[in-house]
Amino acid sequence: MKKIISFVFMLLLLGAQTAALADSQSYSEGVDTSCKVRFAPYAGPHRDMFLSEGDRIAVISPSALPSREQVDATVNGLRSWGYIPVEGKHVCDKVRSKEDCLEDLRWALEDPSIKAVFCVRGGYGASEVMDEMTLRAPGLINSSRKLIIGYSDITVFHSAWTSAGLPSVHCSMSATFTDLPKKNASVEKQMLRGIIPAYECKNGPRYREGEAEGILIGGNLSTFTSVLNTAYDATARQVPYILFIEEESEDLQHIHRYLTILKHCGVLERASGIICGEWVDMPGFEEGDYSGSSRGGIYQSVADMIVREFTQGLVIPVAFGFPAGHGKVNYPLLMGEKIRLTVNQKQFRIEWNRQD
Repeated sequence: MKKIISFVFMLLLLGAQTAALADSQSYSEGVDTSCKVRFAPYAGPHRDMFLSEGDRIAVISPSALPSREQVDATVNGLRSWGYIPVEGKHVCDKVRSKEDCLEDLRWALEDPSIKAVFCVRGGYGASEVMDEMTLRAPGLINSSRKLIIGYSDITVFHSAWTSAGLPSVHCSMSATFTDLPKKNASVEKQMLRGIIPAYECKNGPRYREGEAEGILIGGNLSTFTSVLNTAYDATARQVPYILFIEEESEDLQHIHRYLTILKHCGVLERASGIICGEWVDMPGFEEGDYSGSSRGGIYQSVADMIVREFTQGLVIPVAFGFPAGHGKVNYPLLMGEKIRLTVNQKQFRIEWNRQD
C-alpha cells in the first residue's frame, strides 16, 4: 500500500512539475510597449455614428456564449458611462442556436432606438452568424450606421463593417469594466464619444522604417484569415489599407501558417503598412515542428519571424508591439478609418484625423 501511495504521489508531483514547466515556457510579446496618447475630435464623415450620454446600446454576444457575470459587468459598466444598455433576447441563454445569435444581431441593427452594438465577448462562431447575415440582410449594416464594439472573434464583424465603408471599434468587451487598466478603459470611453486617440509607441529591436496611409483593417490573426474571399472581406476594397494583427495561445507554426495564407492571398503584398499587436501566451519557440531551426536558426520572436520570412522585399513600414490584443493592456483602435503609420528608429506613431 505504501508503494502505491508513493507511486500516486510521484505521478501527481510529476504532473504538477510538467504543468509548471508548460506555464514557464509560455511566451508573450508586445505587451509592455511604452505608449503615449493624445486626443482630438473625430474629423471624418461618420460623426453621427459616435455616442452621446443617454444613448441606448444593444448588449449582445454574436459569437460565443458569455457568463451572467460578464453580461452584468457590461450592462453595469455601460450604465456607469451614462448609457442605457439593452440586453438582447438571447445574450445569455443556457443553450442557443446560430439563429438566436442572428436574431439578436438583426434586432440590434434594425431597432431605430439603438445607437450602437456592444459585444460581451468573442470566443468562436462569429463567421457563421455573419455568413447568414450576408445572405438574409446584405444591406443592413450600411443602412443601420451603428458602431459595433469588441475584438477577438468580433474581427469578423470589423471586416464586415469595413467592407461596408463604416467604422467600428476594436477594443475590450466585458473586461473593460472588470480587468482593463483604468487608463485603457478611459481611452475606450472617449473613443466611443468620438474623441479619437493618436498613439506614439517606443520601438523594439525589430521594425521597418517608413510612412504610409490607408484604412485600418484586421484584428485577431486566426480569425481574420477566415474572412478572406468572403462577401465581407475587408481586403477586397480597392483602397489602400494598413493591416493590424494580434494573436493568443497559438504556437509559432500556426502563426506562420496564418501569415502564409495572407501571403498567398496577396494581403501582405497589397498592404501599405503592417502593425503587429500583442502575441500572448504562446508556447516556447523551440517547441513543435517549426521553430525556425530549419530556416536559418530558431526565431527569437514573432517579430523576428515576420521580418525574416514575410516582409522581405516589401517596402512598407512595419511596427511591432502595439499594446492591443489579448494581454492585460488593450488600447482601442478605430477600424475602417484612414490612419497614418510612421515608423522610425526610435518610435512608431498611429494617427487618425490627419487633414494634410
